[in-house]
Amino acid sequence: MAAPLAFAPESAFAQEPAFDTPAVLSLVRQARELRESPPLPSASVAYKARAEGHVYFYLDRDDGGEPVPMRVDQVAVDLFRSGDGRTRQVIRGLRRQELLPIQDFRYYIDRLTAVQNGFGDRIAIGEGRDVRDVPHPLGSEGEDTYHYRIVDSLTVSAPTLPGPIKVYELEVHPRDEATPALIGSVFVEADTGALVRMLFTFTPASYVDPRSDRITVRLEHALWEETLWLPYRQVVEVRREIPQLDLPVGSVIRATLEVTGYEFDPVMEPGFFRGPRVTMVPYGAADSSAFRAGLMDRMAEEGLSPVSMARIEAEVRRQARTRLVSGLPRMRVHADAVSSVLRVNRAEGMHFGLGTSFAPRDRFRLVALAGYQSSPGTFSGTLRARLTTEDGLTTTTIDLYDRQLRDAGPRTATSGAVNTLSTLLRGVDYTDPYFASGLRLGVEREIGDGASITIRGRVEGLSGASTLWTRGLGSAADQRPLRPVGEGVFVGADSQLRYRWAGVPTWGAEAAAVATLGRWDGGGNLTLLARLDTRFAARDLSRRVNLKAEAGTAWGTLPQQMLFFVGGRGTLPGHGFRAFGGHRFVMTTGEAAFALVPGWLTARLLAGAGVVGSTSDALREDWGVTSTGGLRGYGGVGLGTLYDILRIDGAWGLPGGSFEVILSIDPRLRPYL
Repeated sequence: MAAPLAFAPESAFAQEPAFDTPAVLSLVRQARELRESPPLPSASVAYKARAEGHVYFYLDRDDGGEPVPMRVDQVAVDLFRSGDGRTRQVIRGLRRQELLPIQDFRYYIDRLTAVQNGFGDRIAIGEGRDVRDVPHPLGSEGEDTYHYRIVDSLTVSAPTLPGPIKVYELEVHPRDEATPALIGSVFVEADTGALVRMLFTFTPASYVDPRSDRITVRLEHALWEETLWLPYRQVVEVRREIPQLDLPVGSVIRATLEVTGYEFDPVMEPGFFRGPRVTMVPYGAADSSAFRAGLMDRMAEEGLSPVSMARIEAEVRRQARTRLVSGLPRMRVHADAVSSVLRVNRAEGMHFGLGTSFAPRDRFRLVALAGYQSSPGTFSGTLRARLTTEDGLTTTTIDLYDRQLRDAGPRTATSGAVNTLSTLLRGVDYTDPYFASGLRLGVEREIGDGASITIRGRVEGLSGASTLWTRGLGSAADQRPLRPVGEGVFVGADSQLRYRWAGVPTWGAEAAAVATLGRWDGGGNLTLLARLDTRFAARDLSRRVNLKAEAGTAWGTLPQQMLFFVGGRGTLPGHGFRAFGGHRFVMTTGEAAFALVPGWLTARLLAGAGVVGSTSDALREDWGVTSTGGLRGYGGVGLGTLYDILRIDGAWGLPGGSFEVILSIDPRLRPYL
């Protein structure tokens, strides 16, 4: 049986360990000889084992937001090994579920199978289409390719072991980063040189697919029969982006597999190992008894929790140090979102924009964006520098911007792309726009699993739109006038504390509190904002409930556009668009969705309520808003299609509101639009 192991880290080195010392090279050679030597009859091992795992395909946001799952696959595999080292794997079960409408594709076979020998002399990922011909650090070309040093040691203990086992962590770095090689750590048993664990990424020269941003591999072995280190768990994560275009999103394939239930010296049919190395059943051919876990059961634990992903990436970054591990070009065309390339609104008219990004090294990126605003005939631009520390916990961002488009709050009513269509086709612009030009400095620090603190300071000049664009296809009568905004220099500093509980897909929540101190028009001001977002879902995602609560208060002298406005789309539908405004607000909104025809038709329920108060006379006169005069709310129903991406809802404003029809897109996709 497998020993219940306890890994105990030992004391750290008093000084930075040196590379390629006689002790570490002796350990590397011992491990290589063990891998290359044919097994002795007394040490040969034949086994049968069972493995089960999942493959997750999802969108990964650059801003650290919650990933968007698109497809989940589950695999059940039987592993076999003969006494002379031959291996075979039989995939007994395969099933999948699409969570977004995506093109069908086949995974490479090594996404669905286990690494039984700690990789061969040459490492390949994705059947050699992601990575190929990378020398193994414990292989025959290892010493010619890598530098090694011992950076840590662990003691493995268990009640069934005759004594503790010492394991060394060997940090591995390529001698030439311009060649295919891995960067990471290899853990080996001190006495025997047996491979215990591998954790690594690759140099850019290793990547075959030009879409590869990064590939990380985690390979773990467990101790069986007191002497046998055999496959236990593996995680392979492949992140891709469009190589020519730098967008704030990438796609990730995360393949996990866990091996258990070893049976030693099984009786096999003659000629069994002369068959194909891997055989598989078609998708859906196996019944549910082939799987021990549900298809969606382990998404939070294994694949889609932002918290767990942050921990894994931080560990890989620690191994890679400051080296450039991305396989993408250092310079690319850049766009913040679809609407940063083309958008339409009343203030800018048609805005055309594009930019470029340059990454001179890993975790440091420069971005330049430029745009043209057709209505005033002016140009806009942004220069941005972003630096992330080696441990991945702190990010510093500096922005220098001119005529950056802003909208009144506390939240935007829709995405830039949807607002563009509404302005063009209906003449209805769901923004109250103004412009900002200035300098902003921000530092974000991860302070624990799921927690972060952000401190920002800015000095910026605020200005309103000079002309009203009215060339859309809608009636001019539907076009709202531009609301007057405060113009001048605003100086502010804010801090945000955020905590995220991750339980994708069945449960998730995020809480944030923001405090802003500012100075405007000779007077000081303070703004406090708090919000709580929660989500609940059935494991198969057929039923979902989203709840959101927000509150804010402001004191002192503020430009009017920085106060709180609610009503209509995005806040309280069924009431006039941003008909209520003031220095205080509280609002709760919620929606429930039920799949009627999975993937094609979803029933929706929505409701919410809010209060806005402390409305000044100047705000009433300039913006034509009032306080809510008590609680205002709404209730409604709707339908969604294409996995609830496209939605049409109808809401009634209560009390004294009207009926409003809302066409929208899944809010998870809003950052990309």
